[in-house]
Amino acid sequence: MTTFLQDLRFGLRGLAKQPGFTLVALLTLALGIGANTAIFGIVNAVLLRPLPYDEPDRVVLFWSHWTNWSKTWVSQGELVDYQQQARSLEHVGAFSSAAYNLTGGSDPVRVLAARVQPEVFAALGAQPIAGRVFTADEDVPGHAHVVMLTEGLWRSQFGSSPSIVGRAIQLDAQPYRVVGVLPAALRLPLDYASRTLTQIWVPLALGPNDPQERGNHGLHALGRMRPGIPLARAQAEIDTITDGFQRQYPNLYDPKFGLTLVTAPVEVFGDVRPALLVLLLAVGAVLLIACANVANLLLARSEARQKEIAIRVVLGAGRGRIVRQMLTESIALSAIGGAAGAGLAYALTRALVALDPLKIPRVQDIALDGRVLAFTVAISGVTGILFGLVPAIQSSRADLQPVLKEGGRDSQIATGWLRRALVVGEVAASVVLVAAALLLARSFARLLDVDAGFNPAHVLTLRTSLPATTYTSSGAAVRAYVDVGRRLREAPGVRAAGAVTGLPMATTRGDWGIRIEGQPIAAGRVSIAADWQVVTPGYFEAIGTPLRAGRTFTDADAADTLPVILVNETMAKKYWPDVSPIGRRMMMGGDGVWLTVVGVVADVHHRGLDVLPRPEMYRPHTQFHFGPASAPAVTALTWVLRTAADPLAATSYARAAVNAVDPSLGISDVATMEQVVADSTSDRRLNMLLFALLGGLALALAAVGVYGVVAYSVTQRTHEIGVRMAIGAKPADVMRMVLTEGGRLAVAGVAAGSVIAFAGARLIRGLLFEVSATDPLTFAGVAIGLLGVALLASYIPARRATRVDPMIALRGE
Repeated sequence: MTTFLQDLRFGLRGLAKQPGFTLVALLTLALGIGANTAIFGIVNAVLLRPLPYDEPDRVVLFWSHWTNWSKTWVSQGELVDYQQQARSLEHVGAFSSAAYNLTGGSDPVRVLAARVQPEVFAALGAQPIAGRVFTADEDVPGHAHVVMLTEGLWRSQFGSSPSIVGRAIQLDAQPYRVVGVLPAALRLPLDYASRTLTQIWVPLALGPNDPQERGNHGLHALGRMRPGIPLARAQAEIDTITDGFQRQYPNLYDPKFGLTLVTAPVEVFGDVRPALLVLLLAVGAVLLIACANVANLLLARSEARQKEIAIRVVLGAGRGRIVRQMLTESIALSAIGGAAGAGLAYALTRALVALDPLKIPRVQDIALDGRVLAFTVAISGVTGILFGLVPAIQSSRADLQPVLKEGGRDSQIATGWLRRALVVGEVAASVVLVAAALLLARSFARLLDVDAGFNPAHVLTLRTSLPATTYTSSGAAVRAYVDVGRRLREAPGVRAAGAVTGLPMATTRGDWGIRIEGQPIAAGRVSIAADWQVVTPGYFEAIGTPLRAGRTFTDADAADTLPVILVNETMAKKYWPDVSPIGRRMMMGGDGVWLTVVGVVADVHHRGLDVLPRPEMYRPHTQFHFGPASAPAVTALTWVLRTAADPLAATSYARAAVNAVDPSLGISDVATMEQVVADSTSDRRLNMLLFALLGGLALALAAVGVYGVVAYSVTQRTHEIGVRMAIGAKPADVMRMVLTEGGRLAVAGVAAGSVIAFAGARLIRGLLFEVSATDPLTFAGVAIGLLGVALLASYIPARRATRVDPMIALRGE
């Protein structure tokens, strides 16, 4: 230990005597270690921390699929069959979402609810922090209302009252008895993809099951694999069950119908996991570039210290002692750089949390905890050994005889090939990272160029819902929303206002079986379908969706007028390929009501800019019922307001308009449409920004590496350059010679990096949109750009070389 402390003190004194070298090395290490620490902090928070479930790998979600639908819900009839027939699964339960107006405080609060069967708690292994979960007796229609609160709502609205269990609260003006409180960490798997989290839990309370009613796929479902049962075995059993559906109900099921089991970790992290792993590789490449740069600096420093090392050896120091001294210095340098890198990582992670990308689960949990700091310490130590070992060994092997002679120069260029090899490696790694950054930037630009089918500028969105207990008839719900719409359109600065059941890029819509007049369905054929929406007058004007033909809905489309419908362009082309759909008739389901098409609107990329629009139809809110005319209307809608100025400034007017109609109603999910679009592309934007940062960092480090090697070469060749100029070489010849040296390093690095990038193109392919991972234009641009940067980095030492005075250079000999 005493020897180590002596080496450490000596090394720190040596570093302090060379502040320029030390500052450059520390900055390089801080950038490399800081970037790695930040990305590992993301991976730690997002991927390495287990989900808040008991054995989360055993929790599986159920996703139906059929032609043109790769991922959708289950029906009640299917759910019952899975519960009764799937022997490899236990605790199979359904859940859905709802919203309630929580009253009793100063203002009504609209809270998101999870409607669940009790099996869901058992499947997740959820344990309340107070009270209990629901019982099977409470999960039936007509039972007294019970509710569970999340810990966050319990604390914010009820002051963490210990007497909350057993207390009655008001939801949609109805009393609900609180039976338990769930921990804040508990979320449904689908909550991780939503900005609005579940705040209360109520029983799902499904009605009696009709085995023949299997077309209403509106339930989420999950379960737990029994101990020792692998996913493949459970999936095989489910496949057998769904095959039975097709045999038993041939007219109800598509030939490609099936159900896929997806484990909870895959569901939550499936899309983000590949991107984060690629980012880990990318920051690893940046760290290698940083190590190569610092190794180059240490090689140059060790060559300058060869006389000192030679004297040490003469005085009795062995090779091991020399290596230990050099490694101690490099590890001390790395430790200081690691500390600075931790500070940089903290700033980077705070910036990421501020960006709040919706599609990165648990982004708010990112922090430099003990595991991340342990990673920083470990990577700092490994980095110190990595970049310090080669210079240390090289110094211990130096030929000491020429060093001890005056003017001995030959020994000082022995490491030239190694320094050049390190720079070639830096440039090669930079090619890979810069190419990835440019590909992602081009991909993101292509994505933003997609016509979304609406204009998000100056648009405010907010969600409302009418309690069924207050609005007991469809007429009452329709009148309330007509009144809200009128008041919103009269609000100051509001140019247009309308509402929709599912906001584009923020919700997932299901489809509805349809029948086209004049196109009979053949026996045994599954009915055709289209996605469906319910809207109020003014919606298309508010969101900015163009009208292609006909008209949109107006206040004249009342419940007792001609039943009408709008379709999008994709639906018009698919079901009326050779004629205009205007005036044609169709039917939703089998209710016998013929709907007249009165307009065609532009396609909306409802599921995201990177997902092609599907056939979609729109019904007026005044005419739509979930069944016959006596059935209820839609009671939960998202309002869209087009404003003249800042849309968020209209929030207070919107809240006042809603409260004027019903003081018990609350609003939620307030956001601009631009924010909604940004949320839908947040994963691609984050990937682009991070790769741009890493690519720029790699490019800067590579430029520094090229500059260092060329500048050192010029210093070592001062005598040669003086001789060349003395016998007639012109400054242009000297500059060309120096630039050629830098250019050769760049060409070798670009060639090697291009090969690596092409070979690893498949790693980034899944992150791109309408851009090939081996796009030749991108790689050509990267090659030209890096060659330009290398030549620019070589220009300064080249200029210095042209100013060498031959007399001074030769006099030194």
